[in-house]
Amino acid sequence: MRSRYLTICFVVICALVGASVGGCKQKESGRQDTSQGVVIKQPDKENLPNELTSPSFSSRAMKSPGIAGVMGGTHVKALKSGTYEVLLPIPQLADSQVPIYYYISTTPEKTLLEYRLQRRDDSNVVVYVKLKGTQNEEIQIDWSSFILITDKTITENQADPAEYLAATSCVQSEDKQITELAAKLWPGSGKTNDYAKNIQDFIRNMKQKEQPRTMDALGILKTGGNWICTANANLASALLRAKDIPCRSIAVIPPISHRLEMHRIVEYCDNGNWAPFDPSLLQADIPLKPWQNIIVTKTTIADENKAMKPRMSVSLGCPYGQEFEISKAGITVWGNDFFWTIGKPIAEFEVSDEAVKLTVEEWNRYLKGGVLSRTQIKAASAKNLEQYIKAFQTAAK
Repeated sequence: MRSRYLTICFVVICALVGASVGGCKQKESGRQDTSQGVVIKQPDKENLPNELTSPSFSSRAMKSPGIAGVMGGTHVKALKSGTYEVLLPIPQLADSQVPIYYYISTTPEKTLLEYRLQRRDDSNVVVYVKLKGTQNEEIQIDWSSFILITDKTITENQADPAEYLAATSCVQSEDKQITELAAKLWPGSGKTNDYAKNIQDFIRNMKQKEQPRTMDALGILKTGGNWICTANANLASALLRAKDIPCRSIAVIPPISHRLEMHRIVEYCDNGNWAPFDPSLLQADIPLKPWQNIIVTKTTIADENKAMKPRMSVSLGCPYGQEFEISKAGITVWGNDFFWTIGKPIAEFEVSDEAVKLTVEEWNRYLKGGVLSRTQIKAASAKNLEQYIKAFQTAAK
C-alpha cells in the first residue's frame, strides 16, 4: 500500500488541472504587492559545490536528526510574450527545522528579471520569480535547499487553535456527510491520536467510484479517490474540525529519496500541543517525527477559502500557496516535469543547541539581506556535528 502513495502527488495535477483558468489573489482585496520583500543576490552557480546545486540522491529515508537536502523544479511555457510572476514555496523555519541554505536558478538565464523573498501575512516565506518570456518560450526554474532538523522545538507553533475550527470551501466540516462520518470514526477511547488513526484507516480503505474532479473534502468523499494526498488532507481536516479539533494541512517534502510533486499532511491541536500526522499513510507514525517531513507551507483559513476559486494551473480544492502560483494569464505549466520535488538525508547526527542557534541567526540574516554566505555554503556540506560547528567558526574568520 505504501508504494502506491509514492505516486500520489506527482500525478494529481495532470489528472485534474485542465479546467483551471483565471487569476489568483494573495489577499481577498487584491494580490500581494510583490515589489516588497528582499531581492535575492544569487551567487554564480560555478562558484558553488556541485553537491549543493545538484545533490545526488540515494534510495534511503531519513531516520534521525541531522541535515536533509531537498530540490525541486518548475517548467513553464510563455503562451505570449510578456512579464510574469511565479510564486514558489520554500522550506520554512518552523517547528523543529531551520533552513541552512537556499539556491535557485532559471534557464534560459535571460528570462530571469528578479527573485524576491517575501513573508506572507501568515508567516510563510515564499519566493516570487519575475520572468520575461517570448511567445512559446519554455522556462525551467530549479532550486535546492539544505535543512537542519532536530528532535527539539526550534520555533513554537504560533497558530491560534480557535482560528482553525472553521468550515471552509475545501474543508466542509459542517456538512452532514462529514459530521455523520466523524461520529462513526470517533474512538471509544476518546483520544485524538486514536481518532487520527481511524481517519488514516478509513482513507486507506476507500474505494474509487469515479474520477475525481476536485480535491475538496466532499469531492473526494464522493469519488473515493484516496490516491490524492491534497484531498486526503482536506478530508482529514474536515473530520477533525467536525469534532471541534483545530487543524490545518501542511505542504511538505518527505526526505525519503523518492521524487514527488509535493506531499500534504495535517497537524491538529490536542490539549494545546500541535501534532502532525499523514492521512495518506506515506508515514504511519502519530505524531510524525520531525525528520520525516520538510515543511514548506502551513496553510491558513484564507488559503483554504481560495481553494475552490479557479486559479491558473492549480486544481480546484488545492489551498493557495501549497504549490507554485501563477499571477496572470499568458504562461502555463509545461511538460512532464512541470512541478517536482525530492528530499533525502544528507547527514544524520545529534544536533546541539549551539548548532541550532547559529543556523537560526544565519538564516534570519539571509532573509533580511538575500545574500548566501560562505558560512551557509560550508555548513550545508558538513557530514557530522563537529564539521558543522567548525563551518561557522572558520567561515567567520
